[in-house]
Amino acid sequence: MDLGKVTLPLVIREQFLFRRFLMLKMFLGAAASSALFLTIASKLSPKRFQHVQEIFMKPLAAKTVAAVSLGAFTLGSGMALSGSCPGMVLVQVGSGVPNSLWTLAGGMTAAALYGILQPRLIPLYCTKSKEKIEEQTVMSQINVPYARLASSLAAFLFGVICLVEIYFPWTSSSELPSWAKPWINTLPPHLMGVIIGSLQLPAVFMVADTLGSSQAYMTLTSQPLGLSGYLQQKLVHWNGYRMGLDNWWQATYLLSAISGAFLSSTFTNTRGLALGVPVVQAFIGGFLSIFGSRLASGCTSGHGLSGMALLVTKSVIAVPAMFAGGIFTGVVFQTLNAQGYTGFLKG
Repeated sequence: MDLGKVTLPLVIREQFLFRRFLMLKMFLGAAASSALFLTIASKLSPKRFQHVQEIFMKPLAAKTVAAVSLGAFTLGSGMALSGSCPGMVLVQVGSGVPNSLWTLAGGMTAAALYGILQPRLIPLYCTKSKEKIEEQTVMSQINVPYARLASSLAAFLFGVICLVEIYFPWTSSSELPSWAKPWINTLPPHLMGVIIGSLQLPAVFMVADTLGSSQAYMTLTSQPLGLSGYLQQKLVHWNGYRMGLDNWWQATYLLSAISGAFLSSTFTNTRGLALGVPVVQAFIGGFLSIFGSRLASGCTSGHGLSGMALLVTKSVIAVPAMFAGGIFTGVVFQTLNAQGYTGFLKG
């Protein structure tokens, strides 16, 4: 992601104003690639693929569409405010984006608060009866096999990427900051997206899971619960993220992004060149991103890459809600204070 320059706060903020399209290309590339590689996984091992589907949909079964939509909208608002997202902030920390540590701190605070409040939130967002796993997918509603639908989705998204690239080439000066040099210190964002999506295969076959980010925040913040048996019994949901490979693989994967971005930005001499958002905006944006993600039971990579590629109905609803939150917040902020939203980030 660092090489694609999609994690720059200016790029993310101006994506929601439809002024730059690097982030969209990376997202679409990763979403299309995820659909393609999960289709392959479904053919290689149908039983494992079904198991992965069930794991993803389990926390969504009891949540209302309203709760998922509200959470995704809040996540999008946080992205526009912080110029980041749950997965990208680790890359920003590694590449030296100013105040990205405050975004991370806001996210950690939100994860801890959600862990504490979750027992009281259940009555507010739970459905009266849980949906059956087989009823949570698009396939169940239109009676079309997964492989056919997912491969069609991948083809469609790749087509959209080509169309956007024709009108907004990634190498143009309107897309990249002045210090970013195509093919020297910057690579095509859609190619970076395809590589990210390809990680679905090792995720499925090595840890029986799909890509996601926000769960790792719950894992990392839940560690102090190990000091108190009382809190473990009181905060069962939060404590459930504390141990086990199914929790720690994602945390390890995300923390590795810091070192990866550090190496990438150091070798390409781009470390610390990007401008960051103010501390308060970074912290509040990080907080909203993670709290919204946990309310929605998924983040930009959870719903946007894995859930949409799995054709989970609530994820298909969550993705436009996420973009709606980002666009709404971005447009309002830009209208009220253009210099404060994007102007200062241009240097």
